[in-house]
Amino acid sequence: MAEEWFERSFREDYVLVYRHRDDSAADGEIANLLERLPVKDTGRVLDLCCGSGRHSRALARRGYEVVGVDLSPVLLQLAEEQNNYPQLSFARCDMRDIPFHEEFDIVVNLFTSFGYFSTDEENANVIRNMAQALKTKGEVVIDFLNAAYVIDNLVPHSSKEVSGMLIKEERWIQDGFVKKRILISDESSNEPREYMEQVRLFSAQQMIAMLTEAGFEKIQVFGNYQFDEYVAHESPRMIFYAVKQ
Repeated sequence: MAEEWFERSFREDYVLVYRHRDDSAADGEIANLLERLPVKDTGRVLDLCCGSGRHSRALARRGYEVVGVDLSPVLLQLAEEQNNYPQLSFARCDMRDIPFHEEFDIVVNLFTSFGYFSTDEENANVIRNMAQALKTKGEVVIDFLNAAYVIDNLVPHSSKEVSGMLIKEERWIQDGFVKKRILISDESSNEPREYMEQVRLFSAQQMIAMLTEAGFEKIQVFGNYQFDEYVAHESPRMIFYAVKQ
């Protein structure tokens, strides 16, 4: 079976590309989230697509019992290496097939860790899995890009230098996805290393429909990590909060 883009992209170079997304940024995001949303102040949290565990650690630091799951062995190893919390654990699994049933009080899915799959059914199934993992009246928070804003503000080309490496990024919209090609060049390689990313450009209405179909209610949508009201062509994010029926 062919390797999917996210299996190749979320490895050592990913940490370089997104190095500016650090623990202090994650801590601020979690602080705002807990302050502005009616999220339970204790309980068991599933951090779905936890990456290197930035948000998992911020939640554990505040006393939650946290399970972080991700598909990337590289990122999970980084998460394990930085874990100093007895109430925090990590596990490897695909978000399309998670083993949890009515175990969690809260599920978080942060930093655009949704919409990776080529079919809408696969993506909708991820939200059904979030519902499956939650207890009745459990809460979900999904932090997703705002498709309308992305389309209006797409930067086709950018480049930066990190740790002596040149990182070039090319972005375009195709078939309902925002796609990104990342080229990483350093002195040790003749050819640049190439990675692809793609995220399905779901509208707020489509996201709400998937949440509703999965059994969520009391759905709210916010436009940024200050939790201001969502405005279609102005808000950089769509952050959804909902409660399992």
